[in-house]
Amino acid sequence: MSSGGTGVSVDSMRPFYLKSEPQASLTLRYLANSLNSAAFDSFCHPHSGAHPPPYIGFDLEWKPNFRPGQPENPIAVVQIAYGTASYVVHVKWMQYLPDGLAEILENPRIVKVGVGIQNDAKKLYKDLGICLNSCVDLSLFVKCVDSGLFAGRLERYADVPPQSSFPSKLPTLPSDCQKPREFYGSEAFLGPYFKRLFRGPYTSSIGLARLAEVYEGLVLTKGKITRSNWDLELTPAQLTYAALDAYAGSLVYSHLIRLFHLLDPSRRPKRQFYAFDCIRGALYHCCGNTRRTLLGEQMEDSELPRFGNGYALRPTFHPVEEEIMLHLQGVGSDQLSGLVPWSCSNPEYDPGPMPPKKSPEEQEMLRRERQKKRDLKRIEERGQNEKDDDPQIGNHNANTSKVAAPAGFVNRTSAGRPAVGSASKQLPSLAARLAQTSLSTVDSIRLGGITFEQPTRRIYNGPLPSRASTSTSTMGPPQSSTPVPNSQNRGGFNNQASRGRRRPRKKNPPVPTS
Repeated sequence: MSSGGTGVSVDSMRPFYLKSEPQASLTLRYLANSLNSAAFDSFCHPHSGAHPPPYIGFDLEWKPNFRPGQPENPIAVVQIAYGTASYVVHVKWMQYLPDGLAEILENPRIVKVGVGIQNDAKKLYKDLGICLNSCVDLSLFVKCVDSGLFAGRLERYADVPPQSSFPSKLPTLPSDCQKPREFYGSEAFLGPYFKRLFRGPYTSSIGLARLAEVYEGLVLTKGKITRSNWDLELTPAQLTYAALDAYAGSLVYSHLIRLFHLLDPSRRPKRQFYAFDCIRGALYHCCGNTRRTLLGEQMEDSELPRFGNGYALRPTFHPVEEEIMLHLQGVGSDQLSGLVPWSCSNPEYDPGPMPPKKSPEEQEMLRRERQKKRDLKRIEERGQNEKDDDPQIGNHNANTSKVAAPAGFVNRTSAGRPAVGSASKQLPSLAARLAQTSLSTVDSIRLGGITFEQPTRRIYNGPLPSRASTSTSTMGPPQSSTPVPNSQNRGGFNNQASRGRRRPRKKNPPVPTS
């Protein structure tokens, strides 16, 4: 993880690993009080700009499940970032939730930001019974802001030539073009939209790593650490990754707030395009869903509801417990329309020119490529899962990484077919275990859920095959009508023609008559 040209450094982040319930309760209670104080200052000075609504970076981690069809494992780690501090709460090690955690997440006056936060909010209620209110999906918010900046030719789009509408006919693919995908992404096809940072369908997600690199210059190195075991005590690498994941989300949101205020008030996106509440596992519209202001900001005097005599109904700052209770019932001071189901859509979003529809041959080729990638990923996950099941594999692989597998052994799965992908990783450890065992006394050995069998060797002591017999069969004894005795078969015959034939039943001798 490194920083780019914006001057943002990982050293400015202060990670806190909270793995005991008393320590987490003290820390989170202090954090909850600080956030409530900031929310009250923002309520008292709504339009000053000196006290914006408080927001936190939010993320979850849990142990991955590599077996297809099995349910997800419960939440192991909850990450919360506020300011330069990032708190990693290991709830898997706690018998009860720490004090202050539910209050922070359920308080509607505290904004929670993250990428793909919809699934995390549903899982949070399913596993811990906590409702996540006032959520902002950064992937949707950045598309709203970027589309508005491009339409108004602001910030980095100031020098882009304007284009009132799409051309009536998109340019066709040149006859000498060898790579159609590159042409559809080039400036010759996109025109001014080539300068856009983010385009395409509104519902397509944008990863946090890309957002952090574009806006803050942070390079988030993920890789295999995302699929590690989060139930155990976190390693320094896991702690840094988890803390930086939530911290990067809060940094990106702070940058988007500055770009949001550059937009004309009439071009700013509505809250319902990117923000929502998760109440009892379902997604609903947030407070003031039709307003074109940031989530958490108070309404203008002209927007307040009024009585018949003209007096405005001023919002009230309730205590935290009462505010949460009213909000979950849909009767809060800012919930004028109650609980309305939320859906991910934005009719004001400009996706840019889309490439022409693919031919059936191109669709079939893309389908095969995607299926191939899924198969390779499934094979990799299966091998990783088998490594987790056998704790001795890592030690054997470390000591015998250059030992080759013995000849004559076949790697077979329980279904009888050769294993793919995982066998190459476990053969060195198998050779190490067989190096200390006599091959003559080993019939099979089981390692990491895979059975390695040694084929049975039979000794042929009969006459040598002639040229006529070897022309039809190249392996094994000649197929003659004369059976060859074999001591290992308990009086049977080692002949292909005689196998499976029932031995004639002996008849009883005749009884002599007097």
